[in-house]
Amino acid sequence: MTDLHVRTTGSGPTVLFVHGLDSDGEVWAPVVELLSDHTCVVVDLPGHGKSPLSDDPSDYERESLLEDLDTILAGLDGPVVIVGHSLGGYLAMAHALTRPNPFAAMVLVSTGPGFRDPDARQSSNARVRENAAAYGVSEIAACIASHTDSLVIVHMTELTMPLALVIGDGDKAYLGANDYMERKLPHAKRTTVAGARHYVMRSHPHEVAAAVRSMTTAVGA
Repeated sequence: MTDLHVRTTGSGPTVLFVHGLDSDGEVWAPVVELLSDHTCVVVDLPGHGKSPLSDDPSDYERESLLEDLDTILAGLDGPVVIVGHSLGGYLAMAHALTRPNPFAAMVLVSTGPGFRDPDARQSSNARVRENAAAYGVSEIAACIASHTDSLVIVHMTELTMPLALVIGDGDKAYLGANDYMERKLPHAKRTTVAGARHYVMRSHPHEVAAAVRSMTTAVGA
């Protein structure tokens, strides 16, 4: 477990934002600006943004990251909606599937559920390591995106909480994954944003903010 950089702005319903591999909490700034009537809690994952770069590989393993989220959530009041981008959305699902009392709802932005096939997992992990420099992080920090099992894709039908999917129609790498999640999670509220790609929260923050509001409303936050 690492001492992560967390910043909180606004007041109102509580929303926790978790970024993906090749960014940090600042990626949410356009959405946070639109949600000043919410308590927006933004985290930098290990080795990203203003969070420290640990030399302990275990700090980048999924369970350690989920424990980091446990610590943050323990300090938050009321029902919490988690908003995750890409890897952040995957971690949100993993958290909900492995904890008895997770957050109240989630918004999955440009997110996929991982891989069933071991070879596909290994191929993805290899690409992450090879492209760490291009992602702007160290090779060890890039390991936060490593997949070691099929937990999420196998068990995601157990996610019964209010849930929203946001995906850009130009996000070719994740459109198929969102089609799959929409089939497996029929209660999910999907928004497909025209003209958006992977970083839909940067290009179309109003659509992402609207999805967040729909979830805080759904849980009465």
